[in-house]
Order: sequence, then C-alpha cells, then structure tokens
Amino acid sequence: MVEKKTMNLGRDFFLYGLGFLLLMEWLLPLPSITDTGYIRVFVIFTSLFFLITFLQLPLAVSMVVKLGLSIYGIYLIFYESPFFALDWLLLFVAEMGVNLGFIVGGNFYALTDMFRSFLFFVLLSIMSYLLFYWIVYMRRALFFLVLTIIYITVLDTFTAYDASMAIVRTFVVGFVLLGLVTIYRKMEREGVRVGSRYLPLRLGLMLVAVIGISSILGFAFPKLDPQWDDPMPFMRAAVGLDPYSDSVEVVQRIGYGDSDGQLGGGFIDDETTVFYVTAPEAQYWRGETKDFYTGRGWETTTPEQVQPQAPLRTATENLVSVEQRRAEVQFEDGQARYEHLFYPGQLDSSETAGIVVDAYTEKATTYSGSSPTVLTRYEIDYYYPTYYIDQLQQSSEVDPQNIQDYYLQLPDSVPQRVYELAEGIVSEYENRYDQAKAIENYFQRSGFRYETTDVPIPEDGQDYVDQFLFETQAGYCDNFSTSMVVLLRSVGIPARWAKGFTAGTLVDSTNEQNVYEIRNSNAHSWVEVYFPEVGWVPFEPTRGFTNEFDFTESPVDNQQNTEIEQTDREEPLETVENEEQEVEDAFAELEEASTEEVAISPENGAGGLPFPLWWLALPLLILCMALFAGNKKLVGLALIGYFRVTRKEDAFVHAYKRLLWYLNYIGLGKKQGETLREYAVRIDQEWSTETMTTLTFEYERLLYSSDVPANCWEHVKGDWLQLMRKISS
Repeated sequence: MVEKKTMNLGRDFFLYGLGFLLLMEWLLPLPSITDTGYIRVFVIFTSLFFLITFLQLPLAVSMVVKLGLSIYGIYLIFYESPFFALDWLLLFVAEMGVNLGFIVGGNFYALTDMFRSFLFFVLLSIMSYLLFYWIVYMRRALFFLVLTIIYITVLDTFTAYDASMAIVRTFVVGFVLLGLVTIYRKMEREGVRVGSRYLPLRLGLMLVAVIGISSILGFAFPKLDPQWDDPMPFMRAAVGLDPYSDSVEVVQRIGYGDSDGQLGGGFIDDETTVFYVTAPEAQYWRGETKDFYTGRGWETTTPEQVQPQAPLRTATENLVSVEQRRAEVQFEDGQARYEHLFYPGQLDSSETAGIVVDAYTEKATTYSGSSPTVLTRYEIDYYYPTYYIDQLQQSSEVDPQNIQDYYLQLPDSVPQRVYELAEGIVSEYENRYDQAKAIENYFQRSGFRYETTDVPIPEDGQDYVDQFLFETQAGYCDNFSTSMVVLLRSVGIPARWAKGFTAGTLVDSTNEQNVYEIRNSNAHSWVEVYFPEVGWVPFEPTRGFTNEFDFTESPVDNQQNTEIEQTDREEPLETVENEEQEVEDAFAELEEASTEEVAISPENGAGGLPFPLWWLALPLLILCMALFAGNKKLVGLALIGYFRVTRKEDAFVHAYKRLLWYLNYIGLGKKQGETLREYAVRIDQEWSTETMTTLTFEYERLLYSSDVPANCWEHVKGDWLQLMRKISS
C-alpha cells in the first residue's frame, strides 16, 4: 500500500478534479457506441468514488464504502423493491453466484447485464484510485492523456460518435493538467516553497490563456491542404470491415457484402472496379439468394443441398424458352474478392467441371479436387431464359412443400397494415403473374423515390419493410426488393431475395460479344418469384431499374396479334427518328408564315410597319431564329418552359419524344441497333442519374400496358423536368 501523503487540499483537489474530467470523456460516449444506459448514475457514482479516494480513508473502510455504493447503484438500475427489503438482495446474491459460475466455466458471453454493470462499477472505483496515485502522488498525467486522445479519435473515426467537442475539451483540460503536474513536480523536487494558496488557480489561468492564444493563432494562420490520401479506405479494407455488417455506422460504402442481417442506412458510391465480363448481352449477375426475413434484414436458413436442380432447358417450351450461352469473368488486377461465382440466368453446372451449386441459395462454389478454390478468371456456360407472359399467367399455384416451408416465412414483427396493403394491391388480379406485376408496378407510381444517402435505419422493434412502405417511401434496392418479397409472401406467393450485380457499363463491343465493367456501385438486389412449372422468375421493383430478362407473348398466339404488337413497338422508334425533321419543318413554317405576312401588306410591311423598317426587321428576325436554333441551351429551356405549364393528359408521350429528339440534337442520339432500354441506361451513365431509365419504363408501360394511371404525366413530370435541366445546363 502507498504511504499516506500530506496534501495541499486546494492544489491537489484541483489537479484531481481535472483528472476526473478526463475520465468523463471515457464515459460520455458509451450510450452512443454500446447498449449502456443510466449513464448519469455511473457519472454520479464515479464522482463519489473520486471523493472517497481523495479523503484517504483507511483501505478497508474505503473498499467497504465503495462496494456498498456499487451495490446501491445496481439496486437503482435493476431493482424496484424497497431498498431495505431482502427479496432484491437475495436475487442479487443468487445472480452473482450464477455469473461467477459462468466465469469459472469460461462462458463469458452468458454474463448478465446486472453482473456486467457491477463489474463496471468496480472498474470505476479502481480507476479513481489509479488516477489519484498518478496525479497526486506521482505527478504524472501524460500517459492517461495520450490514452484518452487515442480513445476519442478511434471512436470518432470508426463509430457514429461525434467527438468534435470532446477532442477540444480533452486538449484544454489535458494540457492544463499536464502543465500543472509538471510545474508542481519540479517545485517539489527542488524544494521550492510558495505561500500563496491561489497559485494553482493562477497557473491554471495562465495555461488556459496560452492554450487559447495558440488555438486562435492556429485557426488564423494559413494551412496546407492534406498532403496524403485519406487512409480510411485502406484501413477498412485491411481489417476486412463489411459495409453491410451489424454496426452503428450509418453511412456505408456501397458494395457486395456477406452480411445482410441489418439493412438500412445511407451509403456513398464506390466506383472501384470489381470484375470485367465478356458476354453476348447485358444481364444481372447473381451471387446468391436468401430465404429468411428477420424484420431487419436477411439470413439463410435453408439446408445445404448440392444436388443439381432440373435445368430450365427441360421445361415445357410453351412456358419458357432458353438459349445456352457462354460468358467470361475476369477480376480486376487478378484479385478474386469472393469465394463464389457470379453468373446470369441459370448456371449449367452439369457441363462446367468443378462447380457446385446450392439448390436453395444458388450460390456457386468452385472446387479443385475436393478443396474449395477461389478463381480470378473463369468461363461459365449458362441458360438464358425468355419467359412467356400468357403462359406464366396460366401457371399452377400449387407449390411444393419445401418451397412453402422456406419462401412464405414472415416474422411476427410485420404489422397487419402490410398484409392489408398487399391484399389491396392484388385484389383485382386472379393469377400469380399479374399479382406479382401489380406489386412490382406499385413502387413505380405510388410516390416512392430512389434515395441513397438520407435513408434511416429502423429503430428497435420497428419493422424494416413497414418503415419503408408507410413512413419514408425513400430508399435503394434493398428497400424495394425486401418490401416486394414481404408483400408477395403476405398474399401467399413464394418469393426470395436475390443479390449480386447489375449489368455494369459497356466498355467494348465486337460482332458477337460485349465487354462490361462491373463496379462496386453496381451491387444490387432484386426479387425472384416461384412458378411451379418454370421455377424462379426475376422481378425488378426498384425505381429507376429495368428487368434485364426477356418477357414476351407465347409464339402460339395468333399472327394477327403479333403483327399488331410489332406495329405498336415499331411506331415510337419511327416517330423518334422523325422528330428532328418535325422541328425543322416547324422552323420552316415560321419562316413561311413571315413571308405570307409580308405579302398581305407590301406597302406598310407586317402590322403596319413602315416599308424601310420591315427590311430592317426581317434580317433581325432571321438572325434571332438562327441564334435560337443554334443555341442548344436555349432550345432546352424552351422545351422546359413549354412542358412545365402544359396539363394535357397525353403530354408525357410528347414530352418523352421531345426528350429523345433533344438528346439527338445535342449529339447523344440512339445508336444503330440499340434498344430503347439500353439507350436509357447509357444516358443515365452519361449524366449519373437513373431518371432516363424510369421515364423509359413509364413510356413503354404507357404504350404496351393497359394498367396505366390516368394522370401519368403528373407522376413523371418532375423527373422529366429534372433530367432536362441537367442536360440543357
């Protein structure tokens, strides 16, 4: 035991109080980074521990008093019985015995919250003694100050805790304490005597003044820009942090992750290239599917089953047709980041040696002999399906038992209003396909918007889907896809959650193959619905995205309907190609009308202008028209002004055609052989939006579907104006 020291009460109490303030910077962040509650109780009892230690009571007395305070603190937090009743004390003793047994057995994860809190009180009482020893006896504070700074900076960097003011308080208090203990240590070592009891206050004020002046000068002086790149991305990658893990981080970096147990929260784009694909067409790249919705995210509960499923090529051709194709995947810099493959359609594992596909999750793993292996480059054979809409509408709804067991599950956390919403959406439809399409289309026209940054995480006890459907109505693919799966299961339709990557960016093209660049920002999730005669059919509910798979009418339909459909599909393309000519004709009509006005009044000119003024006005009019027609920005602003005020019900068709014409006018027209959807994706990539894809989806639905709201233009008007403003700027 350390010998009792004769103290100067004012001086040592001031120094010890500064140490207490530093310790508070360890306690205050706890509610933000842990489940610790009652932080005020811990702060009050810590101050009592400091006071008891400062009084230098005998060791036995001090230990008994601190133990009693710790037990009383536990009583305040966990028990409601009267303090002098024995029932809570007996429970406390019994729980202490149980937890001590857990410690002896090494079962530390089973320790109860009460016992953990008791240990925390004990730790705080020990810290009060250690700080008293370091500061009052040894006159040392540097080590504790450095640890405090490291602790705060780590929390500020890796957690949601904002330490902006904490770091300021720590530096001010810490440097004042460090300066004072250094001065007093020198004085005591040299035997200097000072009679004034106000010396600690004077020295403290002097140090505060020095620190304040230094801080002001530091803020005022010019500073260089950062000389090194932000080390955080490298550090996160080095420690293997998963942006989709169950952490307190609110803003994540988008990418494909393994943990989907806690969905929600915004993200920032990550344009890092993951792999390149050489394939015949653009398509989604599946990584795996998941079956169990927890109310906050997704888990996998299906058994591992590697028996091959019946491939799509064995399905009845009237239900779906397939083509066998081949693709090549090459990871960036030859570094494989995942232990499984990414592939489109259905993988032909029977003809690709060394690949094992789980029958439930469809995760494809590669083996070299009997050991799993990670590939940096591979070629795969797969089946690319074309689904027949009329046959899907007639599909049976009798599902196998294993499909019902795993893909109709919903937790009790899903509120009743979710079930009621799903029933309302599908009430007018009689078959599974139309019901699935109704839910898919619900997100396209009901006020939902695609949002990546301002996306909340559900609170404790709040269902992830319920929050999105009825409160925020803003989110990204995980919100849309999870919500569609839950709505489908609410009405008895088996569905599962699929994750992987979208088609990426076309970077090269040959006669038969295209090369696509897949980035982290292409990470995506979608929905797959089960049809008994076909299998799993993909759907795309996320606003601004389109389904890459082909859906068409069965070839057994009569030829007349086919010809009508082809005529309807060709008409908008022909109209688009003639838009530029229509505008040129419009300018020609303006010039022709001007000429006719001159002929009406050859003496006075148009509108009674004197003859010489007409000849002056005519070149000016032609010059203004030429300047207007040659100024792409003015043309765009004119289109924006016109369609901003129009309220015609059929305005959207004309607005979309004018948008296509304007894009062609500024040099971004549709390429030969490029579909309208591919063109929309290219425009969105050019302007970093998803609006063109959304408008194209609505345009095609307006042309080919009868399920279109009467006020379609009002729903998409804002998106159209936003895109036109961005392009014309």
